[in-house]
Amino acid sequence: MKRNILFLLVLAFVFGYYKSDAQTMIPDKRAIIDSLTTIDSEIKGYFPRWKVCERDLQFQIYRSFVNAQFPKENLDMNNVEILAAPRSFDDEPFEIITISCGKESMSAYDIDVQLTEILVGFLSGELVYNGQDRGVRSDIATRDYCFNEIPQEIPLTNSQTTAIIDYLQPSNVTHAFTLSMFEQAIKIGKTGFWLRSKIGIDDIGYHFWQAGQGSITLQRPLYVNTDERTTDKVPYLINAYLGGAYKISTGINRDLIPEQVTDAKDAGGTSGVVDWMQKRILNAEPKGKIVLGMDFHMPFHPEAGLAADFQFPVSKITTEQIDVTSFGFLANTNNVAFSPNSGTQEEIMAVAPILGTAGRISAFYHWWLDPKDPENYFRFDLGLSYNEVQEYGLYKQYDQSEKSSNYFITTNEVDGLKFYKPESFGDWMFAKVEYRNQAAYPFGASVQLANQVLMARIYLPLFGNWFYLEGKYSTVLRDKRPYEVGNFFMISPVLRLTI
Repeated sequence: MKRNILFLLVLAFVFGYYKSDAQTMIPDKRAIIDSLTTIDSEIKGYFPRWKVCERDLQFQIYRSFVNAQFPKENLDMNNVEILAAPRSFDDEPFEIITISCGKESMSAYDIDVQLTEILVGFLSGELVYNGQDRGVRSDIATRDYCFNEIPQEIPLTNSQTTAIIDYLQPSNVTHAFTLSMFEQAIKIGKTGFWLRSKIGIDDIGYHFWQAGQGSITLQRPLYVNTDERTTDKVPYLINAYLGGAYKISTGINRDLIPEQVTDAKDAGGTSGVVDWMQKRILNAEPKGKIVLGMDFHMPFHPEAGLAADFQFPVSKITTEQIDVTSFGFLANTNNVAFSPNSGTQEEIMAVAPILGTAGRISAFYHWWLDPKDPENYFRFDLGLSYNEVQEYGLYKQYDQSEKSSNYFITTNEVDGLKFYKPESFGDWMFAKVEYRNQAAYPFGASVQLANQVLMARIYLPLFGNWFYLEGKYSTVLRDKRPYEVGNFFMISPVLRLTI
């Protein structure tokens, strides 16, 4: 009998112990939130916060801190901030978690002990503060005192917390598609391959159709980055680019013929739907170019590396028949002369500038301000750029068999044609700084100097993370060459889709 009684007592004691322990283990919403906010201050950015500027409430809160024996030297009555839990409905009072006065803060427990229920009711919006109904419960739970809302941060998505090099060409997704007037790009699954189509040559400052050229390239990864520290940022140590460039005729005045060009103001031009765009005179190689490039990241420090992009004409042009309506040309103001070996004298009616070899090589460095939080990203490039432009004499020749006139461009036996290429240090220099903010609304900007042309670029989100607005502006810093556009600005919508 005694053994049974002893057993029951032990069982009751154990049951009571675990029951009381289980009760203490029941989670409390306020305790959890209070614990989180006191341990990790960064979480506060995602909660409702506001600063109290009502003088009477500031004083009452200050006196409550003083009465609670907080050090007066750490208190500031003019800097009172309230942190609250997110509300389920807009018409319910706030649940206050912490109140700060200067450098000191009260937790939820301290608030219940040190502050009166009326003061807490005023601060939370539960009670009316101003007017005849002061102290009465508010129907709409409004904070009717003076306060300044602190903007609430938006939690980042997985794609935004992953360090990537190019936001418009993300490497942290399986499929990606980007579409704008400047560039179109498709990521081909998990292969790391990218197919890109671009208009213009940004590397020499001639964006959009200033260069008269478009290109299509395939990017192929050649070497996987095995460095655990940087493999998420730089998945491949080497990327190779191979493709071709082609001539575009957009922006050329199709109604203007060489015989009508009398001075530099007549040259080039636009027509139709692009009438509002500035004139373009420069042409790309009519037979096309080969595009080659490579990005090489240092194995011992993948954030740094070398980048090279070059474009070479498929073949050299000496004399070629052309469709004059698809070429930009200048007036022959320098009296360029034509004296072929055949002895016939042809008149040079205009000069057609054609962009030949172009490219750049540079050292680059990727820098995330906080590797654990890749919100702020910089890229620095420093190196050399190169481009050459050859003037071609444009003349017309009558074809007896076809009873018609054809237009030709030539460099043979033509005196006075100019050949432009880098001459000074400024012509060779290439420098670029790029910044990206990868927060809830990612945006980016860059400034570049190449070919003594200053180019700036910026993109901003319009709707979510899929629809952007991108703008590019360039201006020539040296004496403008006859075929160059002094100041050129272009804006384009950007569609960015990822899976």
